[in-house]
Amino acid sequence: MTNSHGQKQTTQPPMADGEPLNAQIYQRLRWALILGDYEPGDRMSIRSIATELDSGLMPVREALQRLASERALTSANKRSFRVSELQPGQASDLFFVRARLESIATELATPMMTQGQVERLDDLARLMDEDIERENIREFLARNYTFHFTIYTAARNEELVHVIENLWAQSGPFLAQGVRRHGMSQEWQLFHSKIAAAIRARDASLASSLIETDISWGVEEFRKLASHKP
Repeated sequence: MTNSHGQKQTTQPPMADGEPLNAQIYQRLRWALILGDYEPGDRMSIRSIATELDSGLMPVREALQRLASERALTSANKRSFRVSELQPGQASDLFFVRARLESIATELATPMMTQGQVERLDDLARLMDEDIERENIREFLARNYTFHFTIYTAARNEELVHVIENLWAQSGPFLAQGVRRHGMSQEWQLFHSKIAAAIRARDASLASSLIETDISWGVEEFRKLASHKP
């Protein structure tokens, strides 16, 4: 599958056996949004996606309509959708909500995470460091997702995780766009290792505070843009 810029998408989300076709397409497209394969305002043609996936039009339409109902897309016309375009202030608000909810999920998850899960966080933090050094943005974003949701799913609150994941699909194109424009800060190399260390120490307060600071990058970035907009 390729995005609207003709770039091949090599990383796909895990699929549950027996999922209906429209659900599988929905998962693939939401994953592409989370990784920033589509940018704000990009057109997503029902026919083009169906051709790429060797699918009928109806399952693709249903998947896109579902993403639109979750505010990740907007309907352009009967044949296509667009990635939602937000004003800087709206994007800042989106990251603010993410930061607060993900802080709560981390606080809940910290005492329940297994040793294996914490070791997984350490491995992912190390690999993300390598992604930053190599400027491998897409792999960084994929591992970043895995790092965060390894934590959030450990909270054992499906509703909270569902809401957070929907917010990731909405904010993914904006996060990826910001990273491509400004690069990946070396400061990020410290954050994920610090989060893993706090969880290893079962310091839920510190871990949740670090997560909130990490996500607040988007709050500050888009707040600056909003303040400079005429």
